[in-house]
Amino acid sequence: MEQIFQHLKSKIKGEVLTDAASLGMYSTDASIYQIKPIAIVLPKDADDVGIAINTAYANNMAILPRGAGTSLAGQTVGESMILDFSKYMNAIIKINETEKWVRVQPGMARDDLNAVLAPLGLHFAPDPATSSRANVGGMVGNNSSGTKSVLFGKTVDHILEAHVILAEGTLLNLKNYSPEEYQKKASQNNREGEIYKTFKDLVLKNKEEIKARFPKVMRRVGGYNLDEFVYTDDWNLSKLICGSEGTLATTVELKLNLVDLPKHKSVCVVHFAELLEAISAVESMLKFNPSAVEILDKTVVGLSRENLLTKHHCHFIEGHPAAILIVEFYGDTEADVLHRPQKMIAHLKENNFGYAYPLFPEGKSYDDVWVVRKKGLGLMLGLKGNKKPLPFIEDAGIPSESLPEYIDEVLKVCEKYGTKAAMYAHASVGVIHVRPILDLRLAEDIERLKNITEDTFQLVMKYKGSWSGEHGDGLVRSAYNKRFFGDTLYNAFIDIKKLMDPKNLMNPGKIIEAQTIEHNLRYGVDYKDETVKTEYNYKTEEGFEAAVHMCSGVGECRKVLGGTMCPSFKATRDEEHSTRGRANALRLAMSNQLGANALSGKRLHEVMDLCLSCKACKSECPSNVDMAKMKSDVLQMYYDQNGISFRDKLIRDSSKAASKISGATSGLVNTIQKSSIFKYILEKTAGFDKRRTLPNFAKEPFYKWFEKNAFKTNKGSKKVVLFADTYLNYHEPQIGISALELLNSCGYEVVLANVGCCQRPKISHGFLRDAKKEGAKTIEGLKPFLDQGLKVVVCEPSCASALNDDLPDLISSQETAEQLKNGVMMIDVFLSDEYNNGRLDVDFEPVSEHVAIHGHCHQKALYGTNAMKSLLKNSKKEVSEIPSGCCGMAGSFGYEKEHYDLSKKIGNEILFPAVNKLKKDSELVACGFSCRHQIEHFTEAKPKHFVEVIRAIKK
Repeated sequence: MEQIFQHLKSKIKGEVLTDAASLGMYSTDASIYQIKPIAIVLPKDADDVGIAINTAYANNMAILPRGAGTSLAGQTVGESMILDFSKYMNAIIKINETEKWVRVQPGMARDDLNAVLAPLGLHFAPDPATSSRANVGGMVGNNSSGTKSVLFGKTVDHILEAHVILAEGTLLNLKNYSPEEYQKKASQNNREGEIYKTFKDLVLKNKEEIKARFPKVMRRVGGYNLDEFVYTDDWNLSKLICGSEGTLATTVELKLNLVDLPKHKSVCVVHFAELLEAISAVESMLKFNPSAVEILDKTVVGLSRENLLTKHHCHFIEGHPAAILIVEFYGDTEADVLHRPQKMIAHLKENNFGYAYPLFPEGKSYDDVWVVRKKGLGLMLGLKGNKKPLPFIEDAGIPSESLPEYIDEVLKVCEKYGTKAAMYAHASVGVIHVRPILDLRLAEDIERLKNITEDTFQLVMKYKGSWSGEHGDGLVRSAYNKRFFGDTLYNAFIDIKKLMDPKNLMNPGKIIEAQTIEHNLRYGVDYKDETVKTEYNYKTEEGFEAAVHMCSGVGECRKVLGGTMCPSFKATRDEEHSTRGRANALRLAMSNQLGANALSGKRLHEVMDLCLSCKACKSECPSNVDMAKMKSDVLQMYYDQNGISFRDKLIRDSSKAASKISGATSGLVNTIQKSSIFKYILEKTAGFDKRRTLPNFAKEPFYKWFEKNAFKTNKGSKKVVLFADTYLNYHEPQIGISALELLNSCGYEVVLANVGCCQRPKISHGFLRDAKKEGAKTIEGLKPFLDQGLKVVVCEPSCASALNDDLPDLISSQETAEQLKNGVMMIDVFLSDEYNNGRLDVDFEPVSEHVAIHGHCHQKALYGTNAMKSLLKNSKKEVSEIPSGCCGMAGSFGYEKEHYDLSKKIGNEILFPAVNKLKKDSELVACGFSCRHQIEHFTEAKPKHFVEVIRAIKK
């Protein structure tokens, strides 16, 4: 094997991964399965793919083409050479705007493609919930559809051509042919001719059986798509590849049909007191031609209201519905997309369906509804505890007229086996994803898995539905294909597989000749986690192990557009530098699948190294996986096992050093820090990049200035406490002065809490025991203020998050933890709350005509930037936010030599170009100390803190 791997590495331009950790990270997807692959190949082009396939063929090695690995049925795991197209082969080759098609490589994510197409008024229509990261190659392999399938159908309805490579290396360009053209192809005396001729004979031989046995519902993706060839004279074999789950060939290029973007949209959210009432209402809704009808049950609604990200979008949910139906409308005019839902609402009321019917045209509320819907899958999978809503019976497509009876019977099946269930998805086309809640570590739940599956399969046959509606066969449903399609068609599937892949190397064990459902489980009765001693308590997550298992594999962290998560993945496109990759590595290490002492080992340290501790995953991940927290604990374990470096000590003690240097000696130190010889020595001894200049120290700490000057103006009828963080105290006291002036002008007397460091440097760098010890002193200093009910306001977002997010989980006192969570606030959030509650008699305006805001990662993840914007909403001046993600600095990360280039690359994604395009008279706001220094270093801008650019004016 090692010789094979070395051959591959020497021949291809891409990458070959064979270490245990990398193989482990690719051994799972979003399904319930785990199978260790043989090797991972990340090809750079079609030539690389050809070399990899030829090597595999010569050595009888199975081949598995893979994109984002978001499969819910286990299609993308196997004992194979995995070809991951997502890192390099993700480009658009050509767009034909006139004829409305695009040529694209298979590794491009659907939403990335549509972002390019949108300015042309076009889009690739299938829209699975994972569209932000689902690769188009994977969508073709799976025959994906999504919420709008009632209008746009499935991917098979939009595939025009596929360039594929067979297992033995034959390259085929599959596209539409007339009967005459097809016959010409079939007459060739070569491999291509053999395929065209034999396939035609197979289809014609089984034509009547295909018509009889394939389900008549629109949502059907089981088996091979033979029904695409019995109702037309023109044949296109790319439609055979679509839905074949990588079992027939490897796709290297696609030509896809595009459709016009809708001109106008609206959404109505119908609330129901009973679940079956909601499902019964669907049939009547379809008469009003909606583009989508999506259902969320009370479980998903409840999780949405708790999730850090989605809870801010749930304003449209009224009361406590047993289910909601999200009904969307497309149209050519705004009047049309409002009139049709209004008619539908009147019809529902007349027939006593539902109790609330909020209707939203395009805009923020419309977007909020779809955010909640899109996150539904991940929210369900992130349910706390060992029991999870699992994907195994969830994919049935049922005729809409039979849907209420089917769902009622499925729920009774779950009840029969003592199992609760949650559900969501596509009520419009009869695909409601019912997820029984099980723990597959338990033998009795594995029995429930098998029994519930068998009983549900019988119901699908009874109602003449489809066993695979959109998630495919994979490892979870393929074993049922023989019974579902019958012996004749199943044998035809086998013949097609042998025709295209005689040696059975292409993703074997899917669609035909498959395992039964209970094999190769990620969690089985033999799964065991070692007990992990941590510094954090993981109170909310219910333990470190549970925190790791919160990752469900849906891969939200692999999105490239929008949000902040995950900065290092966006920059590298490496699986191990995604939150999912890190969580998988932690799970493998924790369960002894990576060898002894793996949690404190160097390989896991490498996996964690590029985590910027931005906390974006805590809010953007549907399961709220807090990788920053887990990284800190793992770093502490690493130090305990391997010791700490000189650089680690400097970072750990940075706040203590700042308190000593700031003041009389600061001028000399600042001069020395700017010298090239100092930077050279620091790079050699501590690994801080010599291109960086360390932050200046203040001539006078803020707390000393406050003692001498604040008494002159510090008066007010109300009191508030200002936390003197390290940055405003010892580096940028002008921020403290501005904060004081702002609070005074709002009528507050400011009490300064100069009580020590928040412990952010220690926390983020893994010195948790030190942080706990020193943090106790800081908390002791804050406690008298909190006991009085005073609010403690903080200017630096990373300090706020340390005080009210991290320290509360490091200490044992739940009472004090709650005081910190509720009593410590970002200064903009505090002022916004006070203003909205009528406790301020001022209005706010910026000092500049144009203000652009860059949000700090912790700020966006935990507190949001809306408070800053809302304070200025009544101002006539222009206030906007840069959709910038992470700046790339992340405390010490951007200073470290090995991370400098990546730090720059992350900032260059969006932030730096946006900053460079700002108007000359714009004021750039960045509340993060690190953000300001990163922006100054790579651009000509001089950003300021929010408190420096806002003024309070008496009403």
